[in-house]
Amino acid sequence: MKKAQPEKTELEKRLEAEAEVLAQEAAPTTEGGEQAPQESAAPAIDVEALQKERDALADQLLRARAEFDNYRKRMAREAERIRQTAAESLLRDILPVVDHLELALRHAADHQGALGEGVSMVLRQFHDVLAKHGLEPIAARGEQFDPEVHEAVMQRESEEVPEGAVLEEFQKGYRLGQFVLRPARVVVAAGSPEAATPAPEADAGDESRTTDADPQ
Repeated sequence: MKKAQPEKTELEKRLEAEAEVLAQEAAPTTEGGEQAPQESAAPAIDVEALQKERDALADQLLRARAEFDNYRKRMAREAERIRQTAAESLLRDILPVVDHLELALRHAADHQGALGEGVSMVLRQFHDVLAKHGLEPIAARGEQFDPEVHEAVMQRESEEVPEGAVLEEFQKGYRLGQFVLRPARVVVAAGSPEAATPAPEADAGDESRTTDADPQ
């Protein structure tokens, strides 16, 4: 048998009735007086704040892209500088060998012999390798002296070339791109020697006076 539940007292019944009335008054109603279904309140969205955040992120992205581009260019320049420095050191060591080969051919008695032809072939190969790495000879003989690319070792009077022109080349100079790896050592013309100043001639009316000795 089920146990009979105790009946509610008058106080409990009255409290329940008041609670139902308060709940109905608190619930929203529609225009027809019916109770409207309760909905969860949607959070408010700040559009202006979102736009500001978007603009800030876009600005940061542009700055990061520009910084990365500058970094890439800086690293490329640094790599080129390191490569050029290594090439300069190697080429400086090779140039004396080329100088000696050119000097040997210049003083060789027979260029048509087997030894002379072999030295000429080796020298041509050296010149090809130097040109492949961007090394170019500096024009000297007959050119106007330029302290940027020429180094004057002496001056010599000459009637064949104008004053200030390169008369002779002692050592060939080379340029690596825009950089002068070694200036050309040259002799600079000092102009023609000055002609001796002729002695002034005596006037025709000026005759030397001769005095005859009077016999005593």
